[in-house]
Amino acid sequence: MKQSQKNLYRPLLTAALLVGGAFQLAAPILAAGTTAGTGISNTATATYNDPNNPAEVIDATSNTVTITVAEVAGITNVAAGTTDSTPSTSVLPGDTLTYDYLITNVGNDTTRVFIPAPVVTGPATQAGTITYDIDADGDGTFEIVGTATAPTATVISAGGAIRVHVPILVSAGATSGAPIIVRLGDTAPNNNSAATQNQPDSADGPLPGEVRTVDVVTELSPNNGAPTNGEREASANQQVLVGAQPQAFAAVLKTQGTYSDNGTVGVFNDDLQTYNLTLRVDSAAPVGTPASLIPANLEGTPVNVDGTTANRILVSDAIPTVAVLSTVTPIPPSGWTVVYTNSSTSINANAALWQTNRASVTGRITRVGYVISTPIAKGANLSGFSFQVITSGLNATNGGTVANLAQLFGETVGGGTTIVYDESGDPTPTNFNDNGSRGPNTGIDANGDGIPEPVIGTGVANPTVDENDPTGNNTGTGAGGEDNILILAPTGAVLNGPIGVPTAVGPNSNNDDFTNQSTDIPAGTAPETLINPAPEVFTNTLSAPVTPLTNVLLRPEDGAATGTLPTNTTVTITFGGSSAVYTYNGTDFVFSSGTAITIPNISVGTSVNYTTTIDLPAGTALSTDLPAGFINGYAAPILAFTDVNENGDLDPGESFNTTIDRVYTGFLRLVKESRILVGTGPAVLGGDGTFSTAAKTPAPGNIIEYRISYSNISTAVSGSNNVTLNASNVTITESGITNTAVFPIAANGNNWGQDYSLPLGIDTSNVIGSAVDSGTGANIAFFNGTGGNVSATDQTGSTPATDVTRYVNIVSVPVEPGIAPRTFSFQRIVN
Repeated sequence: MKQSQKNLYRPLLTAALLVGGAFQLAAPILAAGTTAGTGISNTATATYNDPNNPAEVIDATSNTVTITVAEVAGITNVAAGTTDSTPSTSVLPGDTLTYDYLITNVGNDTTRVFIPAPVVTGPATQAGTITYDIDADGDGTFEIVGTATAPTATVISAGGAIRVHVPILVSAGATSGAPIIVRLGDTAPNNNSAATQNQPDSADGPLPGEVRTVDVVTELSPNNGAPTNGEREASANQQVLVGAQPQAFAAVLKTQGTYSDNGTVGVFNDDLQTYNLTLRVDSAAPVGTPASLIPANLEGTPVNVDGTTANRILVSDAIPTVAVLSTVTPIPPSGWTVVYTNSSTSINANAALWQTNRASVTGRITRVGYVISTPIAKGANLSGFSFQVITSGLNATNGGTVANLAQLFGETVGGGTTIVYDESGDPTPTNFNDNGSRGPNTGIDANGDGIPEPVIGTGVANPTVDENDPTGNNTGTGAGGEDNILILAPTGAVLNGPIGVPTAVGPNSNNDDFTNQSTDIPAGTAPETLINPAPEVFTNTLSAPVTPLTNVLLRPEDGAATGTLPTNTTVTITFGGSSAVYTYNGTDFVFSSGTAITIPNISVGTSVNYTTTIDLPAGTALSTDLPAGFINGYAAPILAFTDVNENGDLDPGESFNTTIDRVYTGFLRLVKESRILVGTGPAVLGGDGTFSTAAKTPAPGNIIEYRISYSNISTAVSGSNNVTLNASNVTITESGITNTAVFPIAANGNNWGQDYSLPLGIDTSNVIGSAVDSGTGANIAFFNGTGGNVSATDQTGSTPATDVTRYVNIVSVPVEPGIAPRTFSFQRIVN
């Protein structure tokens, strides 16, 4: 048919409902839809503030994604819930469960649908006859209900559906927590993800276990050829747990004990640090945890000690890379055994080869551990674990950072073989999130017990990447564990840092503390745009903590941190009415004009402020466009040192300290993606069902899901007293009526809320309930009308006045740096 035709040819589905049978498609009907080839464009915009400069509103603009409406074919098969014969109680042995599935004809061509026998795993069996309900005309009403045989004359249109009801009997010997899984179809990975829906069947050909389409070869022209996207298949599975699922909620906590110079005072590579560990098994689940998880005791998991693998609870601590385990024997609580390993830290601690005899460990000890073979009861709180390290890898003069975390490995008594895993640094057990939901320790269900296995880290701390426990008392927040940080630095030196906190310490030392600030970004600045940012002014503070300081010289410092600066950036340092201007030539800072800034005297216990102005040149890229390795803004390290011989150079013996002033040209990144969902339309072509920035080709009835990923790309919180950037008052606007041109689509114009197909109605309509934000503190407002300025409800309609033409997502909580991107998504059905 011609693309200009608004009405698309839609087939009808004829069903033959038998387990292992097929559904025959027959006569066509007509259904209205948006014209194939119609272009739909979308760009998101946002505004936000830096709380340190709340008067400045910063704008952000996403990339543009485009959609071109097409005509295609396919099938979906989704789990539609379960029903228990005894709904007032949990699932118990002897109960009859009904597993429901919904198979929908989302094609626009004649076909058959093959439905196989279901696959049941777990302590249950199929009990009785499978029945079916049929929506023959796609109007949402199932006209044929409860048939167990083939209704030979039934015709099902595009958008029509078949409900499949599978009765299951729970075995008398089913144990609490056992999963009962029923799968209908066989489309890898069989996990109910998008990868199991509308998949090509050509990869393995038709198989007896698949829910699949089978083309009708007797069709009349023009639909008598094979589907353009090939035969399609889909699968669905759903699981019910018998009774409640036991879960050991166990946490390992880590604190710093006694610190000693141990050797020469003022030398940092021979000092002794003690660490103390605590193991806690909670008798109550964290707040927010699903009620199906019942606190249980902690028992062992397979761990190899002295060449023998047996079930043991393991507490492990990777020795920091800048330290070695001291000769002092680690202390265990009563009943526990100290173990050692030289296995590489690239191997997970529970897979390492452990030994009880330290003398038999050759080479460097990479981890120290504690094991016990007997279970630990819920409610236990075991302290008394301790060990000591020598800071042998630190710089003898300038010190550095010692970072590490502890890990816990075990299993749940009565909970199968899923590993219980926790990392220190926060109070929540089993690496659960602060809100009680499962954290990053959940991965795939490798052992088939219905619970995802943990994703285990190596336990090697990396404070430049990891979340940190800022006070070293297990008060960290965020996913996973948090590094315990010990920073050693010389006293009596000049201190140079962010405003009011010259004692600030960065992720590695007190020479990489930082102040982050952002320039304003003009509204509508698209990604990949080069700009000429306004100069950004920083205030820094100097102090003399122990001894008076004289002739403190300030200058920008060449080095690795300056590698992000564009050539011809100027840095101006100002103090007491005098200024010194330096120009960056791509490698070095060159003094350009003014007077070198030297502060004659700083008394003990006092501080002085100076300003640094960073002026980035025209042609500077947006920080949100910078590739990996340059993502942390444009950094200018500022060096302060006691220029004893007044030669302008930092010489041996002169006290110094560096702080970093870092400019961002915007720090809230918006990435716009789309994917196509089947909806009531035909199958989704190729990769259109996966979120990406690529153009898509949906058909009428398909749903366009737009997803805006937004993240704070500035440096994460680390060290102490650094000035970081939180994006506050984030407001994301999605307007579908910004395109004033009909064809072609105007640059960055949005037209998904406009009507280019009058008088047949708006081209896409809002899907009620689809506008969601993945995080907390978000409020989504809806607007309608041709101007998108009339307050509305979450509604759907066929005109701009009755539908939603603008979404506004207002985020009331700060978007912090270093966390995973949040998403704002909404769906539009192609009419």
